[in-house]
Amino acid sequence: MPWFKNLIKISKTITNQSSSYKSITPLASPLLAQFLQFTKQYSTNDHVVGLEATKSDQKPRIVVLGSGWAGCRLMKDIDTNIYDVVCVSPRNHMVFTPLLASTCVGTLEFRSVAEPIGRIQPAVSTQPASYFFLANCNAIDFDNHMIQCQTVTEGVETLEPWKFNVSYDKLVIASGAHALTFGIKGVNEHATFLREVHHAQEIRRKLLLNLMLSDVPGVSEEEKRRLLHCVVVGGGPTGVEFSGELSDFILKDVHQRYAHVKDYIHVTLIEASLVSISIFIVS
Repeated sequence: MPWFKNLIKISKTITNQSSSYKSITPLASPLLAQFLQFTKQYSTNDHVVGLEATKSDQKPRIVVLGSGWAGCRLMKDIDTNIYDVVCVSPRNHMVFTPLLASTCVGTLEFRSVAEPIGRIQPAVSTQPASYFFLANCNAIDFDNHMIQCQTVTEGVETLEPWKFNVSYDKLVIASGAHALTFGIKGVNEHATFLREVHHAQEIRRKLLLNLMLSDVPGVSEEEKRRLLHCVVVGGGPTGVEFSGELSDFILKDVHQRYAHVKDYIHVTLIEASLVSISIFIVS
């Protein structure tokens, strides 16, 4: 795996060059600089439980941050006879995003587009020194080869999140990125992204709820049109695929199961450029 060897080489270079947190500039690596903003808030001198550094008679430990396409593809190819693998991510599965739009309207079930980390790399479930941790990485100590994590406990009211450290020999940062809002006000508060399984679940819930509410006696025609107006922002692969799935859902399911309101539902696709899916057009 030449690309993996290059990745390890880059990791070594970064580690050797970073004698302090300030040695990595935002221009050199925006992602690392973002991590270092959090790192300044924590002290690695505090005693926090976790995985200690590996010893000379143990296998080197590769820590992977993230469970997306890059992180999971790398973990799948790691030779666990040579390395121990630790994955840290707030998501315990990989999402096959090209099919995510199909789950919003019931063409596919959610479990069809989510693959557990334990299936992608069985070592994290079966080998004693390999793990998957449901947590966020809040800080990286490049000098001591250690990351500081905090558990993800959303939805569990009786459990407070706690911090722990994980030492590494090789660190892979594959944490992805946030969806761009381009500074548009109200996007985070009123819109729903389509990047995760829970996003698709929320879209399906809202779609079915609005269909049923619009069929209740006393709802005006104007309100029915408002409830059943689906606006998709972005003419990229996800936006176009979701619009197509939604159109099929309207023509097939809505016309059969919600005949009373079928004429009120419509879809609007908004795209800034003149051509949708412009990223696939070769000039």
